[in-house]
Amino acid sequence: METKIKEKIKVISLFENGQIKPLFFFWRKRSYKILRVVFSYSKDVGRERIFYFSVECGGGVFELSFNRERFWWEIEKVF
Repeated sequence: METKIKEKIKVISLFENGQIKPLFFFWRKRSYKILRVVFSYSKDVGRERIFYFSVECGGGVFELSFNRERFWWEIEKVF
């Protein structure tokens, strides 16, 4: 089952060699260590490029997004 969330979150990530690697995120007063990125893709929404990451944590699978132009992270969905 999938639940849409669409809330801004804080993320610790590594920007290296032209790639983004999310490591931890903080949502609703909890921290989540990202064990692995299951899937990632990007798409253009108007003039903005959004990068999407399906990540596996100890508590489940989440879809995170990074807006390159606004430089913010959001949690999109919980699976």
